[in-house]
Amino acid sequence: MKIPGGFDSIRQCLHIRDYRLYVIGNVAHGLGVWILRMSMGWLAWEMTKSTAWLGGIVMAEMVPSLVLGLFAGTLVDRVNYFRLMRITQGLAMVFAATLAVLTLMGLMNIWLLFGLTMFRGCLMAFNRPSRGALIHHLVGRDLLAPALAIGSITHNGTRFIGPAIGGLIIVGAGTGWGFATTAGMLLFYSIILGVMHADTTPRKRQTRSVISETREGLAYLKSHRGIRMQLVLLIIMGIIAKPVTDLLPGFAGQVFERGADGLAMLLSAHGIGATCGAVWLASRPSGIEGLTRISLLSVLFLALLLMAFAATDVFYLGVFFIALLGFGFITLNVSSQTLIQSAVEPNFRGRVISVHGMVMLGVPAFGALSLGLVADYIGLRLPVLIGGAICIFVWLAVWSQRKTLESSLETPPVSQ
Repeated sequence: MKIPGGFDSIRQCLHIRDYRLYVIGNVAHGLGVWILRMSMGWLAWEMTKSTAWLGGIVMAEMVPSLVLGLFAGTLVDRVNYFRLMRITQGLAMVFAATLAVLTLMGLMNIWLLFGLTMFRGCLMAFNRPSRGALIHHLVGRDLLAPALAIGSITHNGTRFIGPAIGGLIIVGAGTGWGFATTAGMLLFYSIILGVMHADTTPRKRQTRSVISETREGLAYLKSHRGIRMQLVLLIIMGIIAKPVTDLLPGFAGQVFERGADGLAMLLSAHGIGATCGAVWLASRPSGIEGLTRISLLSVLFLALLLMAFAATDVFYLGVFFIALLGFGFITLNVSSQTLIQSAVEPNFRGRVISVHGMVMLGVPAFGALSLGLVADYIGLRLPVLIGGAICIFVWLAVWSQRKTLESSLETPPVSQ
């Protein structure tokens, strides 16, 4: 099959009915999630004024991905994962509605928010690998790169619209109505999933135990040098760099001395940058080729921008830097995800996607908590400056291996 180039690849993806419906639903989902995250972050900040608690709330959502991720990935390889996705998405809607009711009734406290957030984290541990596997099922390998980039366009495009809406709702009506808005968005997304016809029933019934298949998946990851190195790189960046975006409420309030409107501007700028990065990746004419080099250069780009963002106390300059950080983060994330999904053997897809999700979502939670704890004592700037310098050394170490990584990641798996 000839791989389409430029914007023709985007048109071919959107010509697929179920993928087109998925994208429409993703717009509503993305708006709801960013309104939810802003509402949760601002509510936690209002109740505690603590950067450590901001990191704790992030950790509460992400840690279940580490605890349940391997089991969830194995389950995705064994069951109808589209049905699993529908179930977990419906429960996520119930979660948002529960937050809305408790907040509007004045019953919310920081520990209750922490516990409910852990429940959502458990749901997402099963939802994310199902969603990742579904995209490959809908479009196939040749259109995987633009399809993942389109998903990032819709997801991160809503990143600057969602916080803007969330900021207006929080300022005008309070965080409770932000949660209620999220519940409505997720209800619409559940309806969209209900009219899709994707058949992800496993071709054969698995007879081996879940533990055996989980071990097999880990052995596969260990043996694949390219995927293993990408995951190690994402772990390092997840601990050092990614937590900065999770602690933006602290930057808005402590460093730039702004309120919810300032946080909304920072989050929106990050979303604009991420959307630009996703559009660029989606319109690339070379498909998988060259993505390894792009992912590695993104690390250097992010390192320099982290140091610049931490060094400034000018709010609008910070907004500019956070937009560029959004571009860099999405470029690294989408290129890495595309490389991993295109290189993995089909029968290991769910397990590998799950581990990737554990790295992308669970690891930054510990980074956010650690950075938040340190920032409570020495401020936010110095830890971020040091993190940027460490990222430069990481890039120097990995860049020397780029040829080997290109061969491992940009070649289709044997069984495909």
